[in-house]
Amino acid sequence: MSRKLKILQLSPRFPFPMDDGGKIGIANILIEFFRQGCEVSFFTFKNEEVSNASIEELKKYANPVLFAHSTKNTILRIIKSILTNRSIYINKHSEKKVFNFFNRLINNIEFDVIHADHTAMAPIAVYLKKLTGKPIGLRLHNIEFMIWKRYADVLPDYHPKKLYIQHQANLLKNYESNVYNKFDICFPITEVDKQKALALSPNSKQIVAGPGIDDLYWFPDDNVERNPVELIIATVFSWKHNLDGLIWFIKNVLPILRKQNPQIKLSVIGKDIPDYLRNYKNEGVNVIGYVDDVRPYLNKAGIYIVPLFVGSGIRIKIIEAMAMKLPVLATSVAAEGINAKNENGLIICNSTNEFSEKIMELTKKPDLIMELGDNARKFSMANFSWKSNVNIMVENYKKLAILNI
Repeated sequence: MSRKLKILQLSPRFPFPMDDGGKIGIANILIEFFRQGCEVSFFTFKNEEVSNASIEELKKYANPVLFAHSTKNTILRIIKSILTNRSIYINKHSEKKVFNFFNRLINNIEFDVIHADHTAMAPIAVYLKKLTGKPIGLRLHNIEFMIWKRYADVLPDYHPKKLYIQHQANLLKNYESNVYNKFDICFPITEVDKQKALALSPNSKQIVAGPGIDDLYWFPDDNVERNPVELIIATVFSWKHNLDGLIWFIKNVLPILRKQNPQIKLSVIGKDIPDYLRNYKNEGVNVIGYVDDVRPYLNKAGIYIVPLFVGSGIRIKIIEAMAMKLPVLATSVAAEGINAKNENGLIICNSTNEFSEKIMELTKKPDLIMELGDNARKFSMANFSWKSNVNIMVENYKKLAILNI
């Protein structure tokens, strides 16, 4: 195109501050759109938690289009989902008032293509395509139904939520099966997710565009000495599955480790950590909480852990930890889509024994921690670039925009 590509980006979350993997993924796409010369109007939901400073940060890269709306799961929304037989995840992001907002606003926004982040924004994108005729693209940060399915799978049969979660997984699977081919193009985040998306919707157009890493920001200080017996986890604990995995590790793995070496400790960093976790201080848990900059903590720890048993997509936090020269021990669910091997510094552990045995081995071999850490950074730098991966989206959007003229 001879002029700037104009993109309407639809996001289910406000992307700043970039303090969790979900926000990081959306924000870096926006930032790279801007760096690659695109003009972006950025629609998202605004709630009371969004600060003026965050809005000003957004304005550096886009024209904000904000709509006051909460997407929390409420009793009324659960009842509505059951009565309408529609996914609560889809319903809560696409209520009638959201469409009414766009009906009033659409003539005031100029754009060539519509980019939707997450399946949650698919109904809005499809509606806007009907309204304007503009091409639409979908960024598959996850195959959403897989998160619900895996959650249902780990619940015991007697759990009161199990049938409801299974039903929600099926509703979402049916929706995703039908919606992907309504998009001109979809961008799954990994080859694994591409194959899952094609299994759901064989006629949809799927092109992999992976995540990235800011190699200048995620750069370790090699003058800082690492503590080989310090384990670390940094994530957002408002997401139930992150918290469940952490509690599982504290109760099942950490006691085995400390019985063999009482010096081993676990540092816990992130938002929304329940106060009761501080009760585990004598069991080796150091609750740090939310920090503005996690890098100094990653820099001095020895091993990064990700005991996650429910999820989909890719864990950007793993890539960041690897860039900081930390060997990462993660479940196969957590490591999905990152094609690293043990020698690359990403070690798969799915059980109490696997976690405890591998951690004990590493804590006894500081040189191996350093070697795996070096390999981990080399792997993350070689395989994850925001510039090249977002460029895949930009070039495809330019082609769609030209065809639509």
